[in-house]
Amino acid sequence: MSRGLSWAEMGEEARTEYWASLALRHCTGLGARSCARLLRTFGSAYAAVQSRQRWREAGLTQKQAAEMATGSWRVTARQEWDSVRGIDAAILLWTDPQYPAPLRQLPDAPVLLYCQGDISLLQAPAFAIVGSRRSTEHGRTVAAHMARCLSSCGVTIVSGMALGIDRVAHEAALARIGRSIGVLGTGIDVIYPRGNRGVFDAMREHGLLISEFMPGALPLPEHFPVRNRIISGLALGVLVVEAASRSGSLITARLALEQNREVYAVPGPALDSHCLGCQDLVRQGARPVFSAEDVLRDLADQLRPYGISQASLSEEEKSVQDQDDGADQAVIKGEAATDSRRVRADACTQKDEAVKADDQSSQREMPSLDAAEQLAPSERRALLLDCLRQKGPMQADDLACTLAMPVSEMNAMLVGLEMLGQVRRLPGARYEAGV
Repeated sequence: MSRGLSWAEMGEEARTEYWASLALRHCTGLGARSCARLLRTFGSAYAAVQSRQRWREAGLTQKQAAEMATGSWRVTARQEWDSVRGIDAAILLWTDPQYPAPLRQLPDAPVLLYCQGDISLLQAPAFAIVGSRRSTEHGRTVAAHMARCLSSCGVTIVSGMALGIDRVAHEAALARIGRSIGVLGTGIDVIYPRGNRGVFDAMREHGLLISEFMPGALPLPEHFPVRNRIISGLALGVLVVEAASRSGSLITARLALEQNREVYAVPGPALDSHCLGCQDLVRQGARPVFSAEDVLRDLADQLRPYGISQASLSEEEKSVQDQDDGADQAVIKGEAATDSRRVRADACTQKDEAVKADDQSSQREMPSLDAAEQLAPSERRALLLDCLRQKGPMQADDLACTLAMPVSEMNAMLVGLEMLGQVRRLPGARYEAGV
């Protein structure tokens, strides 16, 4: 198991690169896409900071370079620097050989990742399973079965550590060889939702937790759509299990398409409100999935270099789907372990009361329409929409620079406006004003 290097274990060169990475992250007017351009153009955060006079080569403006020169980023960068010194987490920089190659290829790749657990999982073939927090028993059974089967073949299951579908996918995968990666919408040291504390502990011990947010970052609504690009970016494909028509899982599916990842959906029963989003995905071209073999067959070419195929799925695993519902639920909760590693799933089991207490607070993961209104204040909303109407489709970084707004605030506004149907996200992460 490889746990990576914490701040205390980093050498001088690595700490210099880390500080430069923070400079990029905290510089006003630089978003994930601008930072990724700089990293690809100059090869490292340190080289990018030292070459700010040449930022035009990366497609950035003189205004952005001038903002870096002011040093206005130092206060908040120092806060993040100090916050990481006291936590037990590895820091994975964009320049690190262990930084996952699929993620590095994204146009908005994170500058760095904070990690707790086995970072060697970032080099394994991965598959994302996402879905509703308010899932049905049938949906949880399907998600657990898919995660268990794929993980038993050596595929690492990626999800978002939420209640419902995410949680059972993590639990089921941890009991098998592929294990699981959880992508957080909070700081790496923040347990959210609280009802998943046992899952967090098991993931740190046997899987991997990652976050691009600074330690201590709270579960703000705008964080979760942003982190979804990492869930899909790490994976060969994304399976959506139960999603309503306005589910956050659909954002993950859309991002997967932008990243040239495969998108799958479990269609579910006709007229079931829990499955309307999945059925829409199938109408739009997502592949319907009814078994783990469907995924293994479809991804055969990409899995072959890892020695994974349909033949990797044992008859024992396939037979689980024929058991009755009670047995399926026992498997999901880790109560019917059949091998020594199944005890990992037991550590994930939570009391129902804790889950219920957290269910209301977890609404923050995807903004409601009221929350969307709050993310996009009316006075700033008008300026943003006028800008898009006048200039045409623009990326978040360019919008923030044009309107002299922090990129983080711009991203939050765009999430809110997208939920309200007032802007549309286009390929290439560009946005246009709605009709």
